[in-house]
Amino acid sequence: MSRTTKRTINGIIRRALSQIKVADQPSSVYALVDGAADPRVFALLQAEGNEHRCLYGTDLPRVLATVAPHLVALGSHYPFAGHFARYGRNNNWGVMLRSSKSLDDIAEHFASMIRARLPEGRDVLFRFYDPRVLRAYLPTCTADELGQVFGPVESFLIEQGDGTWRVYRRDSGELVTREPRWDRWID
Repeated sequence: MSRTTKRTINGIIRRALSQIKVADQPSSVYALVDGAADPRVFALLQAEGNEHRCLYGTDLPRVLATVAPHLVALGSHYPFAGHFARYGRNNNWGVMLRSSKSLDDIAEHFASMIRARLPEGRDVLFRFYDPRVLRAYLPTCTADELGQVFGPVESFLIEQGDGTWRVYRRDSGELVTREPRWDRWID
């Protein structure tokens, strides 16, 4: 192989490698859970080793914190993950999501969605973290609305009314649903 050929091949390889886009950090799995869905949710979140944020803020009376929505990190090293899998199924505890952003960044995004304005101008709580609400709402969204809901979220995993699960993600501004690849949701 000539020296010129070798340099050309090395240049091609270098250009190809420079065009590969690698995520800044790997995505993690989280759950948006509804404390009002079951009195056990808040107690189980309080167990040592869990990482979670209340979407209503940090300075709440306990009675409100127990029924508030929480964003919680999932993974085999978090005790809540096993509880969510065991008790949350078929009980509308919440939805799962994947994101490469931090727990705090995602919580801040979702906290901004807690209130919705009705057409007549009245503000109400938007219970998007309830799987029954989110799976009904997402298909009605415009591309802009999907952008607002998804924000830093790559995909949602939402339990359906029949106990099956569906992945909801955006592709070119459109909502796409599919069967889950469980290896991407369970570590």
